[in-house]
Amino acid sequence: MLSLRAFPAALALGLALTACQSVEQKAVKDEAKVVSDSGLVCSATAEVEKALDKVEALTPASTVADAEVAGESLKKALATLDKAEIELQTSKLNEYRDQVAIYEKFVSQIRQSKTMTLEEAAQQLKAKAAPVIAAREQLAETTDCIEVEELTDSNHESSPDQSKDDTAGKADSE
Repeated sequence: MLSLRAFPAALALGLALTACQSVEQKAVKDEAKVVSDSGLVCSATAEVEKALDKVEALTPASTVADAEVAGESLKKALATLDKAEIELQTSKLNEYRDQVAIYEKFVSQIRQSKTMTLEEAAQQLKAKAAPVIAAREQLAETTDCIEVEELTDSNHESSPDQSKDDTAGKADSE
């Protein structure tokens, strides 16, 4: 068993190992967390929909107890959704910060290269800026939850080529 004196040393070692983690590795982990948290938001949204269905199913013949159960279910589902949305926003912000750190690291590497032309540097910087821009846009986006049934239904109704054309038409009209 660790003595009380060894515990702070073990904790410091763990923190040091975490700090040594490369920015790129942290970005990959944070990106996976964004995907995971998006799934949690979608699950929580589905639970809110179910709870709303229970509220809408109340009739004049329903009891007060039925209404209380439906209301409590909705309250719980909304609290879960709020928590999931906060987690997702935090994950998106962490990923954005990771992408900025990667970009800044690359900029310092470019600065060290005295043989590179300005054109070469600009091309490389532009390529490295793309993930930062994408992460910034992701911060502003809302989470789109796609139901599997919707995808299955659209595949049965039309051929894959036709659905691509329909999607392109919708994109043009927006």
